[in-house]
Amino acid sequence: MNTKRNILLGILFLTISFCAFSAGIKAVEAKTKILKKAIIKDINKDTKVIKAIKEGDTYTIYASSAKYRKGATSSNSMKFSTIKEGDVITVEGSFDGKKVTATKIRDLSYYDKKTVTFYGTIDSTNATTSTLKINTIDRDDQAVSILSSTKIKNENGKKIKLADLKEDDRVLVKGKWSRKKNTITKTQTIDILNDDDYSDLDD
Repeated sequence: MNTKRNILLGILFLTISFCAFSAGIKAVEAKTKILKKAIIKDINKDTKVIKAIKEGDTYTIYASSAKYRKGATSSNSMKFSTIKEGDVITVEGSFDGKKVTATKIRDLSYYDKKTVTFYGTIDSTNATTSTLKINTIDRDDQAVSILSSTKIKNENGKKIKLADLKEDDRVLVKGKWSRKKNTITKTQTIDILNDDDYSDLDD
């Protein structure tokens, strides 16, 4: 009898343990999210902690155990030391409010000769040559070529024209980047950001 009882208790214990384990796994999975197109404000190279801003919120990203990838979809890896302030990143990981334990970080601003997304402020525009220049935080000035197919939107998501862009507008620019030439060509989109949401980047 004692043997059967012990066996039953053992089975019951294993069942409860498995259920608790499964519930724990589901709880972790429920917290796994993706933060898209946040802009890096600060990087601590020693601790691998990143502070990034998205629409007025500042996220603290713990990146010591993360995998780092170039571009939005590439499997090409990159070093943490290559990431710079002002880069636009997508972060996947476990979220606790605005604190993120990252499992994967994609740097959308570092993929030479491929499609990138840059954050910058407009330094000048030239309607004659259909170009503009943006100042980035830590990736030098970039010359941006605008095509007839380039979609330009204001901070409310409404389509506007090149002539509507102004100096000091904060923008996200998506196009093909040449690291050597500091140019963005085949520009797909230019989105103006709300100043109030990203003013902390000036600190």
